[in-house]
Amino acid sequence: METSDYPERDGPNKTKRGTYAVALDVPWRVDGAAGDPGAPVVLCLHGQWMEEDFFALLLQKLHDLPFRFVTLRAPYPLKVPNENKIGASWYPYDGDQKRFLHELSLTEGFILGGLETAERACGLAPRKRALLGFSQGGYCGSFLALRHPDRFHGLIVSGARVKTEALEAEMRTAAQSEMRVLLCHGERDEAVPMSAAEKSAHGLSEAGVATELKTFASGHSIGRNQVRAIGEWLQEWAG
Repeated sequence: METSDYPERDGPNKTKRGTYAVALDVPWRVDGAAGDPGAPVVLCLHGQWMEEDFFALLLQKLHDLPFRFVTLRAPYPLKVPNENKIGASWYPYDGDQKRFLHELSLTEGFILGGLETAERACGLAPRKRALLGFSQGGYCGSFLALRHPDRFHGLIVSGARVKTEALEAEMRTAAQSEMRVLLCHGERDEAVPMSAAEKSAHGLSEAGVATELKTFASGHSIGRNQVRAIGEWLQEWAG
């Protein structure tokens, strides 16, 4: 048992605190037309309340490309609002920013571990990697990719903002590694306003990161037009 720094109570009944580990088996899947183990890998992170199979269905047109698409399920079960089913979340959030950054760092470890597990199981040795995240997956995915430009060479964020205010040094390092970013956003998105995407694009560009912002006549979704644009961007990015 790991003990904490909480003070013990006075008196005969003293309190000790600690933690215990809980292991969860979280599903992943790999899709794509590539036969080469060195083909580029795209790590796909779904939005809150989604799961990996639904997100893969939304992205299925991409699976004809010569890449491998690793789609993970988020580790935290979460009830879908107004529906009698459970979805998944990448992190818990209660508004406390210090705690939130801590949770993001934990999520970063989960995601990197899942990616390594899937690549090892499928015998993949990609020469390049990109990260594609929608909504909550785009938010935590951009945090991860910009902090690890040694692993990720491209970043696609749909329907989310990039936490540029917490990543100034990381963005400058990513710029030096020739990271490229595509931001996709719906003009009618009521969950994440267009101004958030524009601010993200400005912050990334100011840091020197090659960034493109594409807008779509849609709401908070990742539809066919976005998927088509993402596919074109990936093919150009892969060279």
